[in-house]
Order: sequence, then C-alpha cells, then structure tokens
Amino acid sequence: MAFFIIKGVFNPDNGIPDGDSVRFLADDDSRFDLLEGRVDFKSGGEVQLRYEGIDALEKAAIKPFSSDATKLNKELLGGIENGQIGYILSNHTDSNGRPVCFVFAGEAAEPDGAEIMLETELLRQSVNYQLLAAGVVYPLFYETLYKELRDEMVEAVKKARSAKLGIWKEDASTKGFIIKPPVNLPKLPPIFPKIWRRLDTFYSRQSNQNKTAKQFLESLAQGSDRLFTIPDQRWIKLSTALEVNGDTLKFKYKPEEMIFRG
Repeated sequence: MAFFIIKGVFNPDNGIPDGDSVRFLADDDSRFDLLEGRVDFKSGGEVQLRYEGIDALEKAAIKPFSSDATKLNKELLGGIENGQIGYILSNHTDSNGRPVCFVFAGEAAEPDGAEIMLETELLRQSVNYQLLAAGVVYPLFYETLYKELRDEMVEAVKKARSAKLGIWKEDASTKGFIIKPPVNLPKLPPIFPKIWRRLDTFYSRQSNQNKTAKQFLESLAQGSDRLFTIPDQRWIKLSTALEVNGDTLKFKYKPEEMIFRG
C-alpha cells in the first residue's frame, strides 16, 4: 500500500492529545499537498492527526482504560514534551481535515515526501500497531485500509485479547453491557468506542435521558453509519450489528470483524 512520508515533530503538549491522535508540525507543510483531501491547519501550522486502524476510548470513558491509551501513546512518540522527532505515512485526509496516517517515532531513512510501500515489518514499528498490540486501543477499520495491513493488525488484536491485555480484561462489546436510565457512561465497562460516542450523543439530549436501550437502538437505526461484516460478507447499518435484550446491548460481531464505510 503506497504512502507518502511526511517528516516533522510531534507536539503532545498541544491540543489535548488522546490515545489515537496528536498534534504534528511538518518540516515542510507543502508535503500535505501530496495527500488526497483537504488539510485543516491549526495555530502555528500544526495539524491534528488521525491514527489509521485504531480507536481509543474517549477521555470521559472508564478509567484507567481510557487514560492508559493516552499515556502509552505519548511514551511511544518519545515523551510528553513538544518537539518529538518523527514522521507519518499517509495518503489521504478525513472529513475533518486530519491526515489519516501511520505514526512513527524517530528518523525515516527515506527522504521527506517520498512515496513508499508500507510492508508488514514497518507496520509493526508504527505507534498504531504497538498500541493495538498492547491492548490499550480497539481496532477500527475503514474500507480505505488495505487487506494485507488489516490482516496483520487483526493478528495483533487476537494476541492481545488472548493474553487479556488492557481493555481486553473487561471488554463488554460482545458480552453485553447494561444501558438503563439514568445512564452513567463513564461507569460502563470498556466497549467499542464508536458505539460509546453514539450513546454519548444520544443521552446528552435532555429529552433522551430516560429512554431505554431499545429506544437508543431505534434512534441509531435512523443514522447513516454503515459497515461490512467479514463473517457473513454483507453491508449493514451499525444498528443491525447490535442486538438488545431488555436493558442489555451487545455487538453481534467482534470489532475486527467490521469494516466501516469512510
């Protein structure tokens, strides 16, 4: 899979970083013109990155699982201070103008702006892969990610789950989690972050605060989230990937078995 190398520094002390993002200042911001899509530049020329293939728990989600990802992300980038030397591999941006990328600490052997193929050996050196292998983030795959890279990341997920690392000690995505008013999202066990965010949006509305899990799922069905299920090879709505039984919601598929439309 071809990517462009963009060199620069990571500034983890800016923009409130989390477990799957950080502010990045390119040595030459014209390199971003190589990417497909619009880039949103922040103050001082920084960009907010979006890590490819992973999704961390939101900061407001259950501790210490959410804070563990942020802590390890900073460690892998080189430290908590701004100016950590590194580079990204990217070929496009998301709808918010963030380069979707694989992130690496240290110097790249190839020149700035070079186009390279990302092989599995280099993938394993990325911050993305290391966070996944440590079990502190969930996999989140979009259709733009090549199968060869996705398959390698799935193996990291399986090993982390088997060893019960990080979030996999208490993950309730497929086992089921209770949604019963009044809903206290920070107390939920670790669950697939995309659905946590949809729950947060739903229950932040005053008129929804006494609504049930079934009513949440009915509302979710009206949304536009669509995904491809690897086990049964079909496109479905996000709501169809979930089932409700009384106050219990659960996924029918493991996170790595779903590929989302970008």
